[in-house]
Amino acid sequence: IARKELDIPKSLFAMTVPIHLNKMQKSDMKSFIRSLFCEPGMIDKNMRVDGDVADCIYECTKGCPLFTERVVFWAMRKKIIELDESRNRVVINSTLNGDPIGRLRGLLPAQLNEEILEVLNNLPHQEMDALKVACCLGTMFRIERFEALKYEGFYESLLAVIASHGIFDKIDVEHYKWKHIAVFEAVESIIISNERIEIHGRIADALNPLTVDHVEGDAQFARHYSMAERWKEAYSQYMEAGKKAERNLDFLGALSLYKQAESCLKQMEGQPSLEQMLSPRIALGLCLRELIRYDDAEIELEYCLNATNNVSEENKASIEFTETYLKVITALATLKQAQSKYLEAIELYDRALPIARENQGLHSQVWLANHVAAYAEILRKSGNVFKAKKLHSEALEYRTAAVEVGACTILELASSYTQLGCTLFGLGDFSKAFNFHKKALVARVEHLDFHHSLVSESLNYCADVLQSMGNGKDGIALGMHAANIRKTAFGTFHPAYAHALSVLGSCYHSIGRSYDALELLEECLDICEVAFSMSHANLIPNLMLYGSILRVTGNLHKSRSVYKRALTIHKKNFGDGNEKQRKGMEDLLLDEMILITNPKMKAPLDMPIPSIQLESEKEHLLICADFGSRPSDEYMLSVASSLQQMGILQLVGVICVCPPQVERADMARGGMDSLLLPDVPVAFSGVSTDQMNNNSVLMFKSDYGRPSPHVNNSGVELLTRALKSAPDKSLVLMCSTCLGDAAEVIDNNPSLFSRAVKEVIILGSVKPLKRSKYLEPEECGVALWDSYAKKVYRHCQKMKIPTVSLCQ
Repeated sequence: IARKELDIPKSLFAMTVPIHLNKMQKSDMKSFIRSLFCEPGMIDKNMRVDGDVADCIYECTKGCPLFTERVVFWAMRKKIIELDESRNRVVINSTLNGDPIGRLRGLLPAQLNEEILEVLNNLPHQEMDALKVACCLGTMFRIERFEALKYEGFYESLLAVIASHGIFDKIDVEHYKWKHIAVFEAVESIIISNERIEIHGRIADALNPLTVDHVEGDAQFARHYSMAERWKEAYSQYMEAGKKAERNLDFLGALSLYKQAESCLKQMEGQPSLEQMLSPRIALGLCLRELIRYDDAEIELEYCLNATNNVSEENKASIEFTETYLKVITALATLKQAQSKYLEAIELYDRALPIARENQGLHSQVWLANHVAAYAEILRKSGNVFKAKKLHSEALEYRTAAVEVGACTILELASSYTQLGCTLFGLGDFSKAFNFHKKALVARVEHLDFHHSLVSESLNYCADVLQSMGNGKDGIALGMHAANIRKTAFGTFHPAYAHALSVLGSCYHSIGRSYDALELLEECLDICEVAFSMSHANLIPNLMLYGSILRVTGNLHKSRSVYKRALTIHKKNFGDGNEKQRKGMEDLLLDEMILITNPKMKAPLDMPIPSIQLESEKEHLLICADFGSRPSDEYMLSVASSLQQMGILQLVGVICVCPPQVERADMARGGMDSLLLPDVPVAFSGVSTDQMNNNSVLMFKSDYGRPSPHVNNSGVELLTRALKSAPDKSLVLMCSTCLGDAAEVIDNNPSLFSRAVKEVIILGSVKPLKRSKYLEPEECGVALWDSYAKKVYRHCQKMKIPTVSLCQ
């Protein structure tokens, strides 16, 4: 809740609901005043509030509930208003001399602060001092962090105020919160500037030494030093707080904290050192780079570079200058890499890496590994993959050795696994690349929350490698998880999310679902066109994939123009310097252009029926269900997926029956994709839809459900295709809902149904067997559904198809 309009990032629009707290109307305020004159829970609805009383109080409080409550209680204590029991009416005290209404207006406090302070001014000095200290601590605070304040008597005085006036809520042990912001603001208004500086100084000095390690980088502590005008300590704390925010991927928060550090620097006495002067600006540049604000980042880092160039030759020999200069040129190099200005980035790191090696003795092996790996990443992106592999292997050796002596975490080692995996991928060694990405994924899942951005990175790379190895089917589930995590972590306008969409699209494209891939690539490129310049190198792989998808889906003219644009961007970024890479790109483009001339390559929307082979000893199953209504239907898919991975079952297709059938089919499609079943077709029932609409069931939402162009068959069409492709007596039909599609197929082609169906499993009970020759299902209350069920039961019994009824 904020008093001012919040600046909500675009990425959070879809997850944000604005809630506004409005003032009371006069009629609402009358009811509120009436409740204040009654016992709690026993409001007298016949009590009335005099119009003059309501007008005066509303004019004073403007409908603010808290202010109204305090004003009414104040007026009651002063005997200005009272309840006339004879008339059951709240009125102005008739004993007031002169004009009662004018007197009431003159006596009512003009501001809520006056009413609150009238009460607080009667507190003992120690308790009032405790309130001022609590005000400077903030709206919420933990006493245990300020050990010295306890011994000053603050804690005892605070407890006394809580006992007498109940100003604070106790959240847990030694953790307190102001009950009303108005009381907090009233106390804040009486703290004079010198007193405020003194109190914040006391708070800073009272920091419990035992908790320093836990609060290092806490923005609130930085604020206390700043308010105490102890600028050096404030500067250090704001810098640490910014680093902490960066580690939590809160780059916007870090940006604000580094700006605060820069402000503190300007207030410090004496000339700050070069490191102090440039550190906030270097950090700002790195954060702006992460936020894709490349131009702003370049301004900050170029300023830092110019500042180092202006240092005298005498001072350039110092260790401080060397360390600062190294930070500046490496930060600028990574920015140039992000801008796809690889030659400039390499030139900067050609200067940086020798300096890092010379100063290795002042730092750890991990520090040097970070510099080696950063240079290797620039080389990898620029196309010099062989040299990148050599440097990434060196960085891995440093980090592995550091892990063995406890100087490096497994998560830092996982960075080397990821970087080397990407490099091997660029070399075409997919098997080794996958092993490295898998090691990184295992380490990150073990030590981080599954929804952490680093986990999504490993999932994304594993999916990409699987697709390149010809196993896009398994890559889809990983890619879906990666895209969902990145959507939450970075928002829908960030290149990291775009990359996840591209990888997921390539996986769909590899298994023939090119129309799903087309939608993902269009969304990916929409993000990239905004985030990157028109000739950014990151566009090249996305454009190449997009062109391939356009070609397969039949848009040949657009495909040709997309390929040409990719080649133009490639030449602009890489020129003729890397002859082998340029030749490879042109050969790939030529191959694609040749394929464009073959219109027979257009991908079908219909998904093929999975192969049914009797010798495999698997059960081949087609399911009719209402996904989104009962958890049991989703469990059924999960079990089917597990059995298929074990080689016991082959799922042939899924039909979603009850309205809204298409939405249910989209949900089932997404759920099956996440369960390693992306090649199993899904259809929606089209049988007697109008008569079934009145019986539609509420549908819960799904994380992975999204419309798919490949969900294009009706249930009857999919079942007919499956029956035609099935050998005799090989297909098991399982239904947990209306049997309309099966009944329709029986009407249209009873011999086909009888030939191919091995068994029918139905969720529902049957009537007791009497004199009839056939078992009949129990009625469900919907005449049409009952007629379908009877038709299927009778046909199966006539044709001697085994039928299993599962009673709920």
